[in-house]
Amino acid sequence: MKKILIACGGTGGHLSPGIALAEALQGRGWSCVLLISNKQVDSRLVAKYSQFQYEALAGSAFSANPVRLLRFAVNLVKGVSRCSKLIRQERPAAVVGFGGFMTMPAMLAGRRAGLPTVVHEANRVPGRVTRITSRFIDRLYLPDGVSFVRKVEEDRIRFLGMPVRSEIRSIQKAEAREKLGLSADKRTLLVMGGSQGAQALNQWAANSLAVLAENGVQVFCLTGAGGAESRSVHPSGKGESVSAVFRNFSDDMSMVLSAADLAVSRAGAGSIAEMMRCRLPGVLVPYPFSADDHQVANARNFESLGCGLQLNQDNLSELLSIVLEAMGDPARLEGYRENLRKADERDAALVMARDLEELAG
Repeated sequence: MKKILIACGGTGGHLSPGIALAEALQGRGWSCVLLISNKQVDSRLVAKYSQFQYEALAGSAFSANPVRLLRFAVNLVKGVSRCSKLIRQERPAAVVGFGGFMTMPAMLAGRRAGLPTVVHEANRVPGRVTRITSRFIDRLYLPDGVSFVRKVEEDRIRFLGMPVRSEIRSIQKAEAREKLGLSADKRTLLVMGGSQGAQALNQWAANSLAVLAENGVQVFCLTGAGGAESRSVHPSGKGESVSAVFRNFSDDMSMVLSAADLAVSRAGAGSIAEMMRCRLPGVLVPYPFSADDHQVANARNFESLGCGLQLNQDNLSELLSIVLEAMGDPARLEGYRENLRKADERDAALVMARDLEELAG
């Protein structure tokens, strides 16, 4: 049985596609070892996937701050040593990374061991780790249409979307809403900020509840770790009760994404890929401090595909009217859903698994 080492911890946007790839490879007879971080977001997500082997790896992001830079360097050396030991123990056929501080030590250790090394970049602006490792890795996966800033041989590049976990799928809205404690027959808005949450979006949702309810729109808001949880009821313009639910985490994103007619969301590549899989249109509000403005690029592409809209966080005062206009136009939402379907025609996890089998011989 072939084995693979997948470095994917640190955030949900790195870990989820790593799990998706592991699912596809396991279904083809591979054994998978996943490198994760010690963060709570990792431990909560992997608890559902006991079929894989996990190894926790300490690490930190690159920083120009002298203290943080020293910590990064120390953790990188330790990470390469730990990954090299794992490679000797597990004897994987290839090493794969999904970005973030987990990927660099895994790629360096894999290269030193003479193994095929692979990096998947989900964002439309390649991150620092991708830019550095592209100099020596054997395969680089990029989103469709992304041009790389430095020369990389064409035979090393594959254009591919984000692998999505098998459990992420569209289900009946009425069923999903009822299981979330919402009304089955009311229009539903989802507000989410990714695995880290987004205080600006959480606050916008709280401030907008009364107007949304007045227009018959119920709200489900994922606040992120540490966010306040609540359930409230507000009157609609017709005198009906309209619910609003705030939760800090959900381990059933299929239910959450399927329940909604529209999402207000950050523009992380993972969130976008799961919205596409569940055919959920959205108004994307990119995190204004994302590295290299990659969320802005992600949101721009989402809008250009006809899957929804983008809005700068500085213009949040316009968001309520944008949401109400979209929610009141069923034909427009249906058009978005059709474009989401077209954008999600390839099974990226399966395509990547097949390519890895060829690369690993």
